[in-house]
Amino acid sequence: MKLTNKTILITGASSGIGKATAIKFSFDKCNLILAARNLNDLNEVKKICEENGSSVKVVVCDVSKIDDIKKMFTGITTLDAVFNNAGLGFDGKIFEQDISKIKTLVDVNVLGMILVTKYASEIMVKQKFGHIIMTSSVAGLLPVPGFSVYSATKWAITGFTSSIRRELLRNNVKVSSLHPGRIRTYFWKRGNINSDESTMTSADSVANAVYNALFTNRYKIYVPFYVRVIYLVYRWIPGLVELFLNNIG
Repeated sequence: MKLTNKTILITGASSGIGKATAIKFSFDKCNLILAARNLNDLNEVKKICEENGSSVKVVVCDVSKIDDIKKMFTGITTLDAVFNNAGLGFDGKIFEQDISKIKTLVDVNVLGMILVTKYASEIMVKQKFGHIIMTSSVAGLLPVPGFSVYSATKWAITGFTSSIRRELLRNNVKVSSLHPGRIRTYFWKRGNINSDESTMTSADSVANAVYNALFTNRYKIYVPFYVRVIYLVYRWIPGLVELFLNNIG
């Protein structure tokens, strides 16, 4: 029970990977701060986590709104870890994309994650410890056609994570990026994305990977394992992977 009495903030905690991770952490009787837009869903997660023995505070927060992010950090004086997980996804070729959806993706997946990291890192640098885990994607490692804007936001987070990892190294603050493949969550329905859920990995598998990575110095977290294999092949033989991706774009 390595998280006992630790204080951990999870964004996007009302469903999917965030919910599964909150429940996984709660068995260690830690102090959870759960943030998302939907209060009813948050309260359902809170009830489960409290039954497992953790103390839970819920915060309604839309990470596309700067004031919401500022309020989320009000009163927080110590943070052992942050799972910076809130995000959205829409598919579609760039010439088909709606401008409002493009802006929403950038606001939530890039600006929101950056600002959450800013406020979390201010606390962690002062206390000289902590771990920030950023949810990127397999689409933050590979050029995925049909998801160009989403992929751009996740590449941005992959690069951002690499930079701040070095910025925060001397302050004993660890930073990791999480790269899930196709995970069985509400993500697909919310984005009106057609996909076969029978071939997907469970959100619980991602939660287990995040739990195991906490307080280690893992640079990247890949779920499932094939994501790492595809990424390594792409680094060394990019043309082979791009040939495959061209057939699904």
